[in-house]
Amino acid sequence: MRKMSITLKVRLICSFFENLIVMAFLPFIALYLTDMVNQAFSGIFLFILVLINFPISMISGHIIERYPKKRTMLIYQIIECISLLAMAFSVSNQTLLIIIFCIAYTVFSISSGMIAPLIETMIMDAITPEVEHYIYKVSYWLTNVAVACGAFLGGAMYHANKSALFLIAFVIFVLVFVALYIWIPNDNAKPLNKEGQTFNNVLSLKGFLRNYQLVLKDKLFMYLIIGSSILLMGELSTSSYVSIRLKKEFETLSMFHVSIDGVKMYSILIMTNTLVVIALTYFVSKYILKMNNQKALFVGLIMYVVGYSGITYLNDFTLLMIVMVIATLGEMIYSPITEEHRYKMIPAQKRGTYSAIRALSFNFAQLIARLGIILGVLMNALGMTIYMALILTLGSILLYRAVYQFNLKANNENH
Repeated sequence: MRKMSITLKVRLICSFFENLIVMAFLPFIALYLTDMVNQAFSGIFLFILVLINFPISMISGHIIERYPKKRTMLIYQIIECISLLAMAFSVSNQTLLIIIFCIAYTVFSISSGMIAPLIETMIMDAITPEVEHYIYKVSYWLTNVAVACGAFLGGAMYHANKSALFLIAFVIFVLVFVALYIWIPNDNAKPLNKEGQTFNNVLSLKGFLRNYQLVLKDKLFMYLIIGSSILLMGELSTSSYVSIRLKKEFETLSMFHVSIDGVKMYSILIMTNTLVVIALTYFVSKYILKMNNQKALFVGLIMYVVGYSGITYLNDFTLLMIVMVIATLGEMIYSPITEEHRYKMIPAQKRGTYSAIRALSFNFAQLIARLGIILGVLMNALGMTIYMALILTLGSILLYRAVYQFNLKANNENH
């Protein structure tokens, strides 16, 4: 940590607390909307919201390279704070309040989509050779700890006061705003040319398309991004289709005098995912990731596909825990390899645009995951499991191909 710049330290700490509180409500949004209206509305609303976020992320990447990052980030942060406050006072079954909640969540989601590539760009700009080899491992570990704490908090407060949860989120985001304002150094981004000095030109269709043309032509990067976003869908599906399915189908059981229903089972799965990461990170890093990259990636992808396909279908407590451990180990193996290659593929001068495409891939993953809610109304658990297995296999093939060809190209250039 001593080798990290102040930007990296502040950004990692702030992201930890933001991820913690966001994971306390974000995975349950589908359940909130299902409770307030119904499952069909929940699926359609979240599906449309992801579609809206597609152009938003791309516009964000275009802006990143033309405006000061700190000022832009603080503006997004203020918007998120206001949205959370509105959500806190509109979690209700009353029609007007449901509309306000949906609008507030839409604004929050759009702002989050705008800020995500900006944060990643700031982190990449602050990475030095001294921390390059471990920064993403630290970030991955902190994110999973935050997810575990957030899932526990969200599961515990699901049947309690939801408004209090959003108020806590509001306070945390305000504190993060203060921390970013004080400790993140100012940057003075210069437009690429005189035309870039006007807002209309920044958002012009011609400039927008020109900025992304290079990225879309980068075949290996696009293979990696599409493949990884399809795989991410497996994890995101637990907060959409799987959470709703468990709530409906999981038979409540008693363990150590504690009643476990479908919602709590979902929280336990998320916590299990994170606890496995925390407990086995050293083992995986020391032994598994020392293997040949191609072999390790192959093993990790197979475990991931098997694990999340099982989670889509099973209702037994023990079996669910086993397949979650398998899926998590697979993620721990393939994810660091993917992140390392993604960082190496991105040109330094185009980090904003490339990061926006990466954020776009997250929206794509969300889109497929939200589609699962709608398909879940039409298909049974077995049909959804087959769908999950097939689409995760497709993502694995694309990702493996990207890493393999990148390594092959790098080896040829070295010789």
